[in-house]
Amino acid sequence: MFCDQLRRDLLGCYGNELVRTPHLDSLAADSVVFDRCYTPIAICSPARASLMTGQYPHGHHMYTNSTPPYSYCRHLRPEAPMIQQWARTSANVATAYFGKWHIGPADDLATAGFDRTHLPDTWPDLGPAPLPFMADTQWHPSAGWAPLVESADPSTGTFGVPMERFPDTVAATLTVDYLRERSTTATGQAFLAFCAFPGPHGPWIIPEQFGRRYDPAEIPPWPNRDDALAGKPLNQRKLKHMEFSEGGISHPRNTAGQEAQRLAYNFSYIELIDEQIGRVVDELKRSGLYDETAIVFTADHGDMAGSHGFVSKGGYMYDEIYRIPLLIRVPRVAAARKEREPVNLTDITATVADALRGGASAGAGVAAPESLALPQHAASEPLHGQSLLPMLRGGASWHRPVAYCEYHGDWYGHYSSRMVSDADWKLVWNLTDLCELYDLNDDPHELTNLFYSDRSGLAQVREIYFERLRAEAVRTFDGQLELRQAELGFDPRVGGLS
Repeated sequence: MFCDQLRRDLLGCYGNELVRTPHLDSLAADSVVFDRCYTPIAICSPARASLMTGQYPHGHHMYTNSTPPYSYCRHLRPEAPMIQQWARTSANVATAYFGKWHIGPADDLATAGFDRTHLPDTWPDLGPAPLPFMADTQWHPSAGWAPLVESADPSTGTFGVPMERFPDTVAATLTVDYLRERSTTATGQAFLAFCAFPGPHGPWIIPEQFGRRYDPAEIPPWPNRDDALAGKPLNQRKLKHMEFSEGGISHPRNTAGQEAQRLAYNFSYIELIDEQIGRVVDELKRSGLYDETAIVFTADHGDMAGSHGFVSKGGYMYDEIYRIPLLIRVPRVAAARKEREPVNLTDITATVADALRGGASAGAGVAAPESLALPQHAASEPLHGQSLLPMLRGGASWHRPVAYCEYHGDWYGHYSSRMVSDADWKLVWNLTDLCELYDLNDDPHELTNLFYSDRSGLAQVREIYFERLRAEAVRTFDGQLELRQAELGFDPRVGGLS
């Protein structure tokens, strides 16, 4: 199960005390909770492609969102195998996908190699597109479906759509129906099923039947919402100006009060999704599948939601959008603990491949695959992640000291960045702008850029994290690193060409 654009710090299992997520908290109590999980890129399509292929965007080549008309990456690189294709051909596993796709147009899901999806032509009982979003790739709720009953602005509020016809509810219902079918089919065949919630990605519009469940007056402002971005990349200041202006004229349309009004619907949307997660888990328990099924919960990326003065996500690499939730429950493995090693979405792909090859079985002794190969492809494709099963069992050390993340631009501008972080320090290498360095222990809200500081010891920190960035770039064949060759005169003390 995974969400779209969900902040990890809004979940109870990560310390939040405001948003109610009892079902996720219950699952977390039976899972290993990864405290330092990152998305490889905080844009929907490339992040989702990384989850399905096990590769960073520079490997699978979906660099931006696949949505026209601005996208130049409408489809995934055809040679890049996805985990469901490998599962069917190499592990004889039944596969299913329900919910938001957004790795290309909806038609790409129809040819992505799943045995079952939500698309009408593969789910005949639904008939021809009975709901307005089912033939789409994004599944986002729209005020065009029904008038808003109450709202903070045109993109937030409640509307008169029944709960059973709301996208996130439909994704859960289709998943529940599939699980019920699996429990009554005596094939014994393993399955890999994705329940992809389109929320809480905006617009934050929810059924009036569910209703707004939070009082804006009780929602405090983010500690970093008024970040002046002093000493930070010029691009960030440009983006912030765009979000706070109309036609180049300053327009105060994001006051703390307005933000709290919108967040009340965001928090309610998260609670709605939490209820749907509870339905899926309850069906696993009811059908007797729970004790034999590995469960993964994560998100493609986070949400600024007003932090640093930004909405949504974009050309910046703050923890609000790059650090994501990850819960993994594996049968017969001790749970209810936190892991602090830096991991990312590509590690989930490698973990699923490992489990499907038999690595989840006690004493299986099956080596985790390092690549995915399909019969019709001449060569296998490397997995950039590594299996988490040994860590989940508590019997192996983790050899990758940082999470490696990247950004290639989108409608926010074609702007290339690389980042490494271990949740203690974060280094952001902006290829055409100021670089960034944050001490996350002293400055968890990332307000002070230390990259250009002459504070004692920082030169050594910069070099350590630049070396870790280099190592991950080399390991995953990220050619962008060539722009930091010594002969080009790059000076890490000033973050540019000398």
